[in-house]
Amino acid sequence: LLWPKQIPSLSSGGRSSPRPSSVWRRATPMYPMAQPPGAMRMGKDVDEDVELSSICGSSSLGLEPGTVNPEHDRYPQCIVWTPIPGCTWCFPFIGHLGIGMSDGQVWEFMGMGASKAPEGGLSFGPVTRYVQLSSRYVQPGMTWDEGVKRGKEKCKERFHGACVNNCHTFVSDCLHEMRYAGVPCWNWLSYVLAIWVFVFGRFVTCTRSGAYIVPSAIGIAGLLWMYFGAHKD
Repeated sequence: LLWPKQIPSLSSGGRSSPRPSSVWRRATPMYPMAQPPGAMRMGKDVDEDVELSSICGSSSLGLEPGTVNPEHDRYPQCIVWTPIPGCTWCFPFIGHLGIGMSDGQVWEFMGMGASKAPEGGLSFGPVTRYVQLSSRYVQPGMTWDEGVKRGKEKCKERFHGACVNNCHTFVSDCLHEMRYAGVPCWNWLSYVLAIWVFVFGRFVTCTRSGAYIVPSAIGIAGLLWMYFGAHKD
């Protein structure tokens, strides 16, 4: 607030002493300014359960919400996949799965609970293929992120069981919690996800596609050669 430096007094008949009208001083506010509701102190005062999308989501990267950005490892509402060296070369539909939150942060299961995917992709390598889903098919009253959080809670302190309890189980549990597309038994369809990504998954880049296709083609050719070579006679 700006107030005139000279206040008229009653003794002078309401007239102030002649001073330039341009002389002003800034008044100190009597009460501290209230911060807007959205203002929050960063650090320990921020609730750990606050959605990352409100702090470091796609908008902070200059992207539209829901935009896949491989450069920054952001895959919002996606099932992501990467090859497992050795296994994928012989069986191209086998790989490692993860699931992205609505802000693009990917979570995976490597045993003893879910964990954030490391920088650069998943634990076995960069994301090679992905299938992006839609929150429109999430059960009413539930959000995508809530479903993923419940899936993470279910796998706490759970050991990795190779073919029994693995990354596919974790992703299917997340979809089961949100009853995605109205399917009530995603937890029984964990290995359907592998076929789903193998058939409908989009490749991220040509380089990553080649790193997956070339070794797999060599591995399959080697297996066929060994099989037919052994039965040639």
